[in-house]
Amino acid sequence: MHQYKDLGTLTNIASGALLIYMVTRLALLGMTFWAYQSVDAPGDLSTALGLMAIVSTIFLVTLIACFILVGRWIYRASANAHALSTEMTITPGMAVGWYFIPIANLFKPYQAMREIWMASHFRGNWHGEPSPSILVGWWGLWIVVNILDNISLRLGGIDENGDVAGMTTFLDFAAALLNVALCLVLISLMRQIARAQATAPYQETFA
Repeated sequence: MHQYKDLGTLTNIASGALLIYMVTRLALLGMTFWAYQSVDAPGDLSTALGLMAIVSTIFLVTLIACFILVGRWIYRASANAHALSTEMTITPGMAVGWYFIPIANLFKPYQAMREIWMASHFRGNWHGEPSPSILVGWWGLWIVVNILDNISLRLGGIDENGDVAGMTTFLDFAAALLNVALCLVLISLMRQIARAQATAPYQETFA
């Protein structure tokens, strides 16, 4: 039996971590570009590499923090949704677990988040309701950013002539910009769900 717990504090903490991750990813991209431009200037290159090491450490820490905090948020939001609706089909554990299962992670996390959204806003009889645009936008951005990151990772360091390096830089730049949109949309999505869940117990009480 799942019990409702307020999401407000966890939403704020996870949102803050996402903002820091978003900024550090952009900063790391900037440091990388600076390092490429400083190859013929040893002093500048040394400075750029030093800053890259610092930003890379912050980036890694915030990335791990985001995995943990957003994962906790999804679990808690799903548990709350189960407490609000009897129509949930994906457990809180699998709402997180599906992200780590190949093939299924292309659609099951979206289904889990859709159930959380619908149960939070409608409680019952929501299976025929259309998906909100913010949910579709979030998942579309998630897929595209991950595809760009995977392509960049596979291409990186293959060609010594610089052609692939230029392509990976472009892919990294595009992914970083889209990641800004992804983080902002996810933060908005989380806040909207948290607000809907916060008012749901009172709506049930006075219904």
